[in-house]
Amino acid sequence: MRDLIERIEEFLHIQERLVNLLLLSQSHQFKVSVNTAFDMLYHNLELLELIEELLSMPESFYEEQYRDYSASLALEALTWTGILLPALEDVCPVFFHGVGSKERELTHRIRVLRKSIEEAFHEGPHHRLDDALEELHDVSETLRYLIHLARKAYTNLV
Repeated sequence: MRDLIERIEEFLHIQERLVNLLLLSQSHQFKVSVNTAFDMLYHNLELLELIEELLSMPESFYEEQYRDYSASLALEALTWTGILLPALEDVCPVFFHGVGSKERELTHRIRVLRKSIEEAFHEGPHHRLDDALEELHDVSETLRYLIHLARKAYTNLV
């Protein structure tokens, strides 16, 4: 479990630096190459998958020594991802805002997921994380699919 937490911490550090770059560039247009944007998307996807793995471990939820830290890591990852995805949408041919309802938009789903994980950890070990884990998995799969479509579209453009 310690190796998993260390990997998540490394990813979060990178995400924090990316968000800082994004915030610093607000006076200018946030510019990264399309390939860099794809790398950042894959980075976010891998982080979500690591968070899913962490939250799937019973000790991260039921053992008090890991509980608060696991919750902090998950919430921080979702927060940074929710900030980065819309910024990358402007640079890369990925469309997180679909033609469906607002509730199905990826960024909205991430906000709702963050809240449900926060509530599950707040309620205590008697509360189950199953629904949140299922939604986290679905969000990861949706992101993977959108990246695949965007990569395909970009390849066809160049």
